This record gives sequence, C-alpha cells and structure tokens, in this order.
Amino acid sequence: MYIGKKAESRELGQISREDVSVATRADIAKLAGVSESTVSYALSGKRPISEKTKNRVLAAVEELEYKSNYAAAALAGGLPRMVTMMTSNLFLTPPSRIDGALVDGIVDGVRERGFHSVIWPISNDDDSDVPVLLQLNFSGGVILMNVVENDPRVHLLNRKNVPFVVLGRTNVGFTYNFVDRDFEAVYTLALTKFKDLGHTQIGVLSADVVLNPLLKKIAAKLKLKLELLNCVNTMDGGAAVAKNFKKNHPAVTGIISLLDIAVVGFVNSSTNFGLSIPSDVSIIGVNMLEEQAVSSTPQISTIAFNAYEMAKSCGHIMVDSIEAGKNSKKKKTSELWIGDYMERDSTAIARGGK
Repeated sequence: MYIGKKAESRELGQISREDVSVATRADIAKLAGVSESTVSYALSGKRPISEKTKNRVLAAVEELEYKSNYAAAALAGGLPRMVTMMTSNLFLTPPSRIDGALVDGIVDGVRERGFHSVIWPISNDDDSDVPVLLQLNFSGGVILMNVVENDPRVHLLNRKNVPFVVLGRTNVGFTYNFVDRDFEAVYTLALTKFKDLGHTQIGVLSADVVLNPLLKKIAAKLKLKLELLNCVNTMDGGAAVAKNFKKNHPAVTGIISLLDIAVVGFVNSSTNFGLSIPSDVSIIGVNMLEEQAVSSTPQISTIAFNAYEMAKSCGHIMVDSIEAGKNSKKKKTSELWIGDYMERDSTAIARGGK
C-alpha cells in the first residue's frame, strides 16, 4: 500500500480513496498491454525483454505508483539497486555501539554509490535464510555479517553466483570479497605494549566463556599469562567485574578488553571499589569506538577502530561487485584494518615496575 503525501498530515480515518494506491502486477499488465509473466520478467530481469515492452511496463509502474518491490525502482538500469545486510538479530544479544557504527557505515557506503540497503536478521537456522532471500529477488547483492567457520551461506551465494561481501572472514576454501580487522596484528600490538610497560599477567575482558585462541597464541609468544574476565557487554557487567577484581584477580596488572560497553562500566565504577586506574591495573580497549574511549574517566587507551569507515568501505566493495556483473572475472577484494595505538590515561608502567 502506498500512502501519498496528501495523507501524511491527516488522521488515519480521514485518508481518502484517491490518496491510496494498491496497484498489483495484474494492474500493471493490463495498463501496459502485456501478460503478468512479462511484468515479472521485466521486474526481475530473469529473461530478456524488448526495450519497447520494458518501457511500457516502466511507464505503467510509474503511473500506478507500484511499490511492492525495490526491483521496480531499479528497472531503468535493469539492476536491483538494493543491498541486503544479513546479520544476527541485534535484539537478542547485549548491544554494542560497534554494531550500530557498522550498519551506519554500510548504509552510507552503498548510498554514496546510488544504492539502498536493508537489514535481514537471520534465524537460528542460518543457512535456511539465504534461499528465501534469493527467491524474493529484490536484492542485487548480500553483505554477510556474523559469519561462522566454513559458513554455509558463503558456499551457497558463491554457488548461485550472487555478488556478496563478507564483513569478517571464514575459511571456505576459495577466494571471496571481505573486509575485516586484522585481529592478529591488533592483539599483537596491544599485548606488546603491555609487555613494554612491564605487565606479565593480563586479564581478558570478554563475553566468551573461554579464552580467545588467537590471543592465547600471541600471549604465549610474548611469554605473557592470560586470565579470563568473563562478563556480559553492559555497563553493569563491567562494574560487576570491577567489584570483585582485586579479590578474584590479584596478580593481573593489565586488561585487554574485547568489549566496548563493559570496559566503560569497569573503568567508571572502579573507584567505587577501591580500584585505581592505571596504578592498580592498566587497560587497553581493542574493540571499541574512539568516542566511547574518551567518554570514560579516566580515558581509555585503545587500538583505534573506525568501524564506520571500515563498513563504509565494505559497502563500496559490495556495489563495485554488483556493478561488475555476476559473471565478472574481476579479482576479489580483501581488506584488513588494524588501527594505531592511542595512548590515554588508562595505561602506565606495571605496579612494582621501573
């Protein structure tokens, strides 16, 4: 249903019949003098349609203000100018400011190239959502987020020759477009900084119930010991860790945080529990926005992460892939983002160090 501008300032019950258009494909077919199947082919681009017939369908679409499918708005170029962000349901897990920045970056990135975007929250049965999306045929390409190892969605999109970009990485045995952080470089940079400051026992603030394997590998190389500081990514979650920190982790002098909101909660509540930062413990955030880092007291040292710009680049790659065409032999694009160490008030030489 399309509600025209005349109806915008009225109460719902006052909308007149002439303000509302409920055109169907049958209406378009009748006005254009073609069959409904011809309308479908013109909208989807699945079969070649003569320019004259396509123009008649376009004229009927415009006249009837047909709004049921974004493909209709893209007919002039013969390409659905829509990108789908396929991600986990953002309402099922504790929020992260990074998630919002990533979505904003993708939206602006594809919009700069004349495309639009929509979020497709995936179900628990991840691989079942892609076939449904493909059947709807309104999207020119897919940006996959929250991928898992050997992600079946990547295999399916590649097999169906659908343009896609992965925001992250997964081992699938073939090349594909992706944008991700170089976590090995990020973790190495943070842990090396701790070592240079004399810290040997490092806490890992994380929502995971086990230590990150890559972090463990890097710490072992640097001869550093890690302790897991598990909590939910909320202000209260971080405060709960701070409350019992001295009792539960007396040997830890440095914290590498993989959480953006919990670490702010930890820092801001630390003085309430007799914990001094950085005198008692130094902190480096490796997965947070810079505006979050400078909003805490004291401000948090980080491996700077511009999630918005990274996601924006992902959007550009997505549009480039769509416009190159499904059968393009264009080399796949891969980007790894690191960031620079930003020293602030949350880091210092380890207590007892020189």
